[in-house]
Amino acid sequence: MAEVWTVRRERSHRLLLQMMAWIALRLGRRAARLLLHPGTLYYLFTAGDSRRASQAYLRRVLDRKPRWRDVYWHMYTFAVVFLDRMYLLRGGSTGLSVQPHGVDAFRDCIERGQGAIVMVSHLGSFEALRALGGHRDDLTVRILMNWSAGAKVNAVLQHFAPNFAERVIDTSNSDVDRVLKVKAALDRGELVGVMADRHYAGERTADCDFLGGSAPFPTAPWLLAGILGAPVFLAFGLYRGGDRYDLYCEQFSPGLTLPRKERMTRANACAQGYADRLAEHVHKAPYNWFNFYQFWH
Repeated sequence: MAEVWTVRRERSHRLLLQMMAWIALRLGRRAARLLLHPGTLYYLFTAGDSRRASQAYLRRVLDRKPRWRDVYWHMYTFAVVFLDRMYLLRGGSTGLSVQPHGVDAFRDCIERGQGAIVMVSHLGSFEALRALGGHRDDLTVRILMNWSAGAKVNAVLQHFAPNFAERVIDTSNSDVDRVLKVKAALDRGELVGVMADRHYAGERTADCDFLGGSAPFPTAPWLLAGILGAPVFLAFGLYRGGDRYDLYCEQFSPGLTLPRKERMTRANACAQGYADRLAEHVHKAPYNWFNFYQFWH
């Protein structure tokens, strides 16, 4: 049975995260990255459930039995991407190179000042999406997320980037409140990033074919987009090593509509379509996917 990720205790140690953030802020990315190797080794040997989840995923995507170095590189890539997330959130000159691909339709939407929903995932860095803001000074990107689910990490990110909380639409409140906040953001011409590869306890899911197995994908992102009739894009920010990212964008729908009688059937189809696109990008950068829990049924 697939596991719901929110049942996992947050393993992050706030003091270590704060120390990393301090070094990243004061001494720079190169110095901060030196901390990642011992931290990754510690996590590799102490986080048994995450290690086994990594092995199960890598076996599927690499089509062979993963070696220890594969699991190590998977976890290290996660650590690097988290570190880079701090810089991307802080803005300004990050020293990171984000190469966009297929963003013409995206930019047309941005230039018109039209809001859109962007389906993002735990593949690489969804924060790379903020690189599009360079084409419009007032572009705002907000992420729909449960603030309490990663309280320790969020507290550190808030310290590193003081306006971080302002860029989040908290999903811990009621569904009605969530819809109203997203609609308000879209009306202001903002981009709203929605995680489409994880579900919360009690949330509706669709069993989708993904990397050779059946896995539950949330239907709530598609129901939300259908209710609001918003343009829907997909975005994947893949880490390529060093300071390089590739940001792949594509339009999923110019305005998603889900007729009432076919709502769940179409939402399920959207979830499967998304799983197919996610799988294609996962194969491009197999060490970039960071769902360290039992994902498949």
